[in-house]
Amino acid sequence: MTEPELPTLQKLPAVTARLCLEVERFCCQRLGLAQGSRLLLALSGGADSTALALVLHMLAPRMGLTLHALSVDHGLRAESAQDAEFVLQLCNKLGIGCTVRQADVRAFAACGKVGIEDAARRLRYSLLEQERVAVGADFITLGHHAADVSEDVLLRLTRGTGWPALGGMTARDDERHLLRPLLATDAQPLKDLLRQCGLHWCEDASNQSRQYKRNRLRLDVLPLLRQENPSLDHNVHDLWQMARLDEDYWNKALDAALAENPWLELPAAVGDGPSLTLPAKLLSGLHPAARLRLYVRAVRCLCRAAAGDIGEDDGAGQLHGQARARTLLALDEALASGRGNTRFQLPGGLEAYLKGGSVVFGAPARREFSPARRADK
Repeated sequence: MTEPELPTLQKLPAVTARLCLEVERFCCQRLGLAQGSRLLLALSGGADSTALALVLHMLAPRMGLTLHALSVDHGLRAESAQDAEFVLQLCNKLGIGCTVRQADVRAFAACGKVGIEDAARRLRYSLLEQERVAVGADFITLGHHAADVSEDVLLRLTRGTGWPALGGMTARDDERHLLRPLLATDAQPLKDLLRQCGLHWCEDASNQSRQYKRNRLRLDVLPLLRQENPSLDHNVHDLWQMARLDEDYWNKALDAALAENPWLELPAAVGDGPSLTLPAKLLSGLHPAARLRLYVRAVRCLCRAAAGDIGEDDGAGQLHGQARARTLLALDEALASGRGNTRFQLPGGLEAYLKGGSVVFGAPARREFSPARRADK
């Protein structure tokens, strides 16, 4: 018995057709996705990524998209190979080329002395970038949706992230070639679309485990907040939009300040890592709000160089320098008061210290420091 053909966009019920068109509008207006783009789809077989594949498949003729998919088998669950096979069958049904890659997450975690979740994320994004280059794709597309933004904002809040990073994950990241086309779309309508089209998806049992903080927030905290305000996700999306506007404003302001007074980057010396100095002339002319954002940019610059741009920003700042807001506030207070005998611990094994009105960021040098109070929390 042959499977029924998937409906076209024109044959979808009005509600679900409108959902697809709203994603198209988000891609064109918010993401600035050009006609004729080549996209690599990150597919796990879960509902979110399956919906992403279906929506982009339906929009491809209208937008001139060329689609390819990658599924990463992390080897952490007994059914992971079945999930990879499901993705292959899904892509075959949608007419999308697909590659499956295996990742030895446990070995990577043991070698890098990182947690399983962090190791899986790093390997996944590394393999996605390799595949993007191999197939000549312009971007990697991810299936994060509106509820994921709420989850991400809470996760960042609990880790002490400052503004505007507290507004959640970005929809477009040109440095890492990432797009999130579903970021303004609710999760339930995406599942409704899959059901209407007769498509199934894989359920990852680990998503129900309360071993991970992200799951505890999604399973326990967010439902309580939605009881208090059923419009929570829409309100968080408004916060997300304001964060993006603020981020754009401050990026332009900092670019202008650095053009006038550039920071000083020094390569790694023997026994030391690279360092970055924000000169006193630059800092003295800036409002504290601008200085705080400049500190974040400096930390991200050094963290990205160390990480090789392989990791997704999870709000912890370990790869992209989301230093705790409290630490940055303490650093700026020390600068404003002229207090120089303090070192501040930052993400990625970095530290910051004051030197003649300048602020130096870098890895601790392999030498004996004079006794000094350390501030990191």
